[in-house]
Amino acid sequence: MSYLKPLATEVVAKQIIKWDPMKLLEIGAPLDEYRKEIEMIVEKTLKSRDELELAESIVSIFKLTGNEDLNFDKTLVIAQNIWKEIYE
Repeated sequence: MSYLKPLATEVVAKQIIKWDPMKLLEIGAPLDEYRKEIEMIVEKTLKSRDELELAESIVSIFKLTGNEDLNFDKTLVIAQNIWKEIYE
């Protein structure tokens, strides 16, 4: 599914920047602040079976990189948005 990587990168970046889960952009951080997380989420997006698995991966990634404990329901909505734009 590597042919989907450019699309996945664009979609994930758009959703994560819009969401700003750690509120870093809100306080003036640069737009590439979530670059590392976006790269990791793209890889998980291409390997996940469904939106639920993707949401679990997003929670794990932000816990690993930022010690951020994300609201799962909100994360699931983001995962569903990503999934729809790429796979539906």
